[in-house]
Amino acid sequence: MSSCRVLEIPYNTDISKWRYSDNFRLLTFMRRLITYSRIIFILNVFAIVVSQLGIAFGLTSLITQVVDISFWVKTNPIYLYVISAIYFVLEIVWAFVKPVSAVFPWNLVYLMVMTLLSSYIIAAESEEYTDDVPFIAFAFMWTMLQVIVSFAMFIMNDFTETALTRIVNVVYAVTILVGQIAFFLRNQTKIPLLIAGTIGFPCTCYLLVKEVKWVFGQGKYFYPENNVVRPARNIYGYCWSLFLTILWVYAYSGMRVTFSNLMIS
Repeated sequence: MSSCRVLEIPYNTDISKWRYSDNFRLLTFMRRLITYSRIIFILNVFAIVVSQLGIAFGLTSLITQVVDISFWVKTNPIYLYVISAIYFVLEIVWAFVKPVSAVFPWNLVYLMVMTLLSSYIIAAESEEYTDDVPFIAFAFMWTMLQVIVSFAMFIMNDFTETALTRIVNVVYAVTILVGQIAFFLRNQTKIPLLIAGTIGFPCTCYLLVKEVKWVFGQGKYFYPENNVVRPARNIYGYCWSLFLTILWVYAYSGMRVTFSNLMIS
């Protein structure tokens, strides 16, 4: 669901034989402008991502730590089902209706709504685990994000539009959907949840590397600099998926012994 329009860098410009002339100085100046604008673009993207993560996990901490709110979330599972369905529809619209993710400021408003909905989903699902598991998952997710950003800065191979990437996209989408359904049905068995987390984690890491590489613009394909909202949303979405897959891996050891009513009978 992270399909996007990317640009292609032309590689047919050979300046190795150029002399230091006015044209060369102009080209150097333009490249510096592009570099500076790219840096600003990267900073804006990750500023939005960090803001989204702060909202999501701030709300998660609030719900899990305040007893009254936690009790209300556990005793009203219908809100989780409804919000999950709404978010799924909004995700499809975001992926396939291009004006939604391209027109400012409506794309930013849309992004804020999706962030709030996903924050509630994360918080409600975190309630089903022991108190320390969501914080461990968040710390591990944040560490993986830093590792992936560092890795994407130095990797030279452009793998972002290969057949493997398309296959991983399909596997990722199916795994996340199956894992979310398995979470609602975990009263029957937690094996599908564990399998979904095990398969979804490496797929999510791979796609997160691809997104970060597109943001940095170090390959043949990259994000245009006139829209910071779409790449920020995609990176946040993969971070959220990374967090969920880590929780799913903890399905056997990290879930509460006494289950809440948050399950389908």
